[in-house]
Amino acid sequence: MVKCYARGRRFEYHVVDKLAKHGINSRRVALSGRQPAFGQPATDIPNADIIVEERFFGKAKTTKAKKYVSFPEKEILELNNNDVNFLVFNFTRTDPFVVIKFDDFIDLLRMWMGKEEKKD
Repeated sequence: MVKCYARGRRFEYHVVDKLAKHGINSRRVALSGRQPAFGQPATDIPNADIIVEERFFGKAKTTKAKKYVSFPEKEILELNNNDVNFLVFNFTRTDPFVVIKFDDFIDLLRMWMGKEEKKD
């Protein structure tokens, strides 16, 4: 039986490899998923699982569940507070899915449609 840590690590590398195939520079954060010592986050290691182009931070989660995946409230708050830029998840034997904030989604749509507007 595969342990959760190994499954999560493999999924993080899978996401990094998929990004690399599209020419996007990313890396898995060393010691991702670690527990902060004494309730204090490490200052020398980003509080993320995956870093994309050295400026976008994301958390990854994989599950064996067939119907749903849940992110802890902490990760949703990190997304809402712009501590991370995206959450990525998958179910067993599926491609990854990405969760982003709605405003970021609108910005992506504007870029794709060639109608990117200047921000105030």
